[in-house]
Amino acid sequence: AMEDSDLANRYFLNLVSGEVVFFSDYLGLSDEDERLSEEIDGSNDYIAIERIPSHVAYQWMVDFVDEMVAPADEHAAEKLSMALNGKGAFRRFKDTLYGVNEQWLQAWYQWRDKQLKTVVDEWLKSIL
Repeated sequence: AMEDSDLANRYFLNLVSGEVVFFSDYLGLSDEDERLSEEIDGSNDYIAIERIPSHVAYQWMVDFVDEMVAPADEHAAEKLSMALNGKGAFRRFKDTLYGVNEQWLQAWYQWRDKQLKTVVDEWLKSIL
């Protein structure tokens, strides 16, 4: 939920049950969703799940290149660094990862998952 950058999608955590509730403007609201949405609006049992800001996700890519790739593979680091310049950096970074080396693609997903786990853990500590 924190990785979903689409503003049409909204996620809420039920603090009692741990259930994550999802609404999307693309899907519309069923009668049951309408009732649940009203329940969420009037309840302290739910909290909106925050998105990871794009500048944070971008910095993860920069840090991955600097900390993981550059020390081991200067050529791959140069390609990935160039991919991060300008508009469309997220897409270019992923496309470049696919083209550079399967090893770096897998390393990226593992590294990003660690960063995400840290953010989720910190967020949960802040709300509980």
